[in-house]
Amino acid sequence: MISTQKNLCLGVVLCSGLLLAGCQKTAQTSSQDSQTSTVQAPPQQISVSPPPPPAVEETKTSKIGLCQSELASLKQVNPKAYAVKQANFNRLVNNASVYSAVRGDVNSTTKDTLDALYKYKTNQLCAEIEREVLQGLIQRGESVK
Repeated sequence: MISTQKNLCLGVVLCSGLLLAGCQKTAQTSSQDSQTSTVQAPPQQISVSPPPPPAVEETKTSKIGLCQSELASLKQVNPKAYAVKQANFNRLVNNASVYSAVRGDVNSTTKDTLDALYKYKTNQLCAEIEREVLQGLIQRGESVK
């Protein structure tokens, strides 16, 4: 994240410098007449591209990390639901690990299918964990009178 911010900042500074340099005029004095004529350099095209999106692995890691931290919160909010979700989470991670070990040996259709399956299952489980945390916190909040 900090690296991306540094790259973005560097890009803005670099582009600003290029934009200012493109606005500069070149003056040329003619010896035949005493008038000063101004010659403009041809316009430069500057393309500014947005910073690259975070790597897929970074995104996956941050999603899984957030899911794990919500799971840890669920342990405090609803220990029974935590036990069930923790078992599901561990099973999902173990199964994904087995798939990851053989992923290079399977055809592209199988990869596409199983990548989508594990992405779906991960998103589904993380959404369930998030919902359990929210419901547990709401129940605790409503029990206060």
